[in-house]
Amino acid sequence: MSTGSFNVLAPKITLSPVESKITALLKDYTSYYNSTHNPQTPLELRITGGWVRDKLLGKQSHDLDIAINILSGQTFAEQLHDYLRSHPEYGVETGGIHTIEKNPEKSKHLETATTKLYGLDIDFVNLRSEEYTEDSRIPVVQFGTPEQDALRRDATLNALFYNVQHDEVEDLTQRGLVDLRDGVLRTPLDPQKTFLDDPLRVLRLIRFASRFGFTLDDETYAAMKDPKVKQALLDKISKERVGVEVAKILESDAPRGLELLCGADLVKYVFNFGSLSKDVAIMNDSELLNKFESAINEETLFRILKINELNKNLGVNVLPDVLSDLTLKRLFWAGVVVQTWDSTKITFNKKGKVTYAVDAILREGVKFSKNDADIITKVITSLEEFEAIVLGLEGFKRSQIGTLLRQYGDKYEFALVYNFWSSVLTSNDTQTLVDQYQRFNQFVKDEKLDEAYRLKPLIDGKSLCKRFERKPGPWMSGIMDKILLWQLDNPDKSVEECFHYVEGIL
Repeated sequence: MSTGSFNVLAPKITLSPVESKITALLKDYTSYYNSTHNPQTPLELRITGGWVRDKLLGKQSHDLDIAINILSGQTFAEQLHDYLRSHPEYGVETGGIHTIEKNPEKSKHLETATTKLYGLDIDFVNLRSEEYTEDSRIPVVQFGTPEQDALRRDATLNALFYNVQHDEVEDLTQRGLVDLRDGVLRTPLDPQKTFLDDPLRVLRLIRFASRFGFTLDDETYAAMKDPKVKQALLDKISKERVGVEVAKILESDAPRGLELLCGADLVKYVFNFGSLSKDVAIMNDSELLNKFESAINEETLFRILKINELNKNLGVNVLPDVLSDLTLKRLFWAGVVVQTWDSTKITFNKKGKVTYAVDAILREGVKFSKNDADIITKVITSLEEFEAIVLGLEGFKRSQIGTLLRQYGDKYEFALVYNFWSSVLTSNDTQTLVDQYQRFNQFVKDEKLDEAYRLKPLIDGKSLCKRFERKPGPWMSGIMDKILLWQLDNPDKSVEECFHYVEGIL
């Protein structure tokens, strides 16, 4: 658990040199504004959310969000720029102000102004209150008090403020500092209402739990299991937003995040067919769909717990460490979830088009890119073929192995690691599998078959037609395929020998 060593009764944040310059400038400008404008309510600035949390945890953070009590972010940024232009002694080059327009679908409920101060990007937005309707996660947003702004946030430990004028941490929920010290995630207000208002907060809290090793408060976790909250997650949240949170969960401590999703029976509410769900339900066998949807939670939990257990027993450097790459880590754990569907195909529209279920879930349910969905789908749908070659290496031609590996492109090592774990989960002889996969990997490296995807035919189409005095046509495609197989089996042969081979098959 990544908790901080700060004093809950007197928390102190140590500013970096750049942060000190920024807060000094903001203090000066606030004093100037209050003395020249004499507002009924004095201007106050607060650094909010993640920066305060991270600084108290002893982590570096460059995510400075400044909340303003009486001005919009845009108005404040413009007036600050005017001030800086007439006060060159601060040494700030006033560049442009970038305005992030309101976009409620992407959780941008208020206009935000972004500018640079001493090399850091700073966001300015006013304090706000939010009120939700029953059928939308997009709230009615108004200017709010600091207390209202704190209470609308997803977790108490994300609702801490740093008051710039007073150089002090403010805990307006009265629980944030204790929860941060103890590593507990709890909602500032009633968790069921909090999640029904904006169900995306369910995934955000699971993401923070997996990122920091925090625990979820019992009442908060119980609310995540509420059927109404689960349905709201399906009905009110765009799949693009779900995909962003899922990616962050899988790139942090994925087993921890997935365990929490499984424990709340949330997996099928996240990894589903998205916009295709209605047509998939109509066009496919309901018993088949129910079977997989019922199994996905239990099977995902089995796989992640087993992988954790085996990983501890096997130690490190069993195979290439592809999971140190965040993208591959995300692909690996997404595959662990959707592998429940194996090679099952589904009809996904009224024209009868068919695709692999895993591909549809990855693209539509969690909005993976085509390339990412393709590689996971290829790996999962070729598991049996891959394992058969690994276990019976001597019985396969070089061309058979190369043809299999070519479909993975430059992701051979990812396919190797994923296949290893898939095999080991159902084996009683782990050490033998370790030896066999290491032997296979060494063979592939020695034979340079991990580069098989780069292989081009020794003879191009133009040369082929000229040599055999033929016109281009469909006959060439089959010949080119055969040339590649021949090259894989004869890696040291010449172009002329390739021509002799083609002459034989023509």
